[in-house]
Amino acid sequence: MTFKDQTFRLLPDGTTQNEDTIMSRHISPYEIYAKHVLETMYPERYGTLLLRDKPDLQTEDGAAGIEVTSVNGEIFERLVSEIAVSQPYQAPSDRVLELCAKCGIEYHNWQTFVIKPLPAAGFVEPFRRKLQKLNAGYAFLGRYDLYLYSDRHTLEDYELEPLLETLCGENRAPISYQYVYIDADGKLVCFDLAHGTFEVRPISGMRLEPLEGLAD
Repeated sequence: MTFKDQTFRLLPDGTTQNEDTIMSRHISPYEIYAKHVLETMYPERYGTLLLRDKPDLQTEDGAAGIEVTSVNGEIFERLVSEIAVSQPYQAPSDRVLELCAKCGIEYHNWQTFVIKPLPAAGFVEPFRRKLQKLNAGYAFLGRYDLYLYSDRHTLEDYELEPLLETLCGENRAPISYQYVYIDADGKLVCFDLAHGTFEVRPISGMRLEPLEGLAD
């Protein structure tokens, strides 16, 4: 399996091996995806990122690290997995319907699932949890950033300024985040918490690229 000029081999136990090091943990697809996005969209900021732990991605020189997490929720992730392995054009299983009900997702005929979007304010609690973990003990690096991914939340223009203000207010700890990336609603928003600014970049076309790379 080849991805972004690095060759990885999946081992029987689910760990990943490259030519330089054997990773002693399971690699999340979200981490590989975030690595691809950040190397592509912010090459001057990160260069080549390494798959590590605490935080998940780290620059080669140790200047920065990025923690990556999906905020879809465990139940939603299970639902996606169940739908992926189900037979096409068949009525959903009781398990799928049960998970839909727990996620607040409606099932319509012909395997149409209606996902009610969640507001951008839903990113605050995951940010708060990650900030607490950051201060509980991570590798010593020059800077720490955060990458939050969601298939369920909106990122409307009117939500961005209040979200920035809230994240800046929460980001008060001995060790804090500088850049917080939120990947949702077809866009990537980079919140610069150190300077109280943000920028928005389209990203919908990039979501398939790393998944295709994983299948090679």
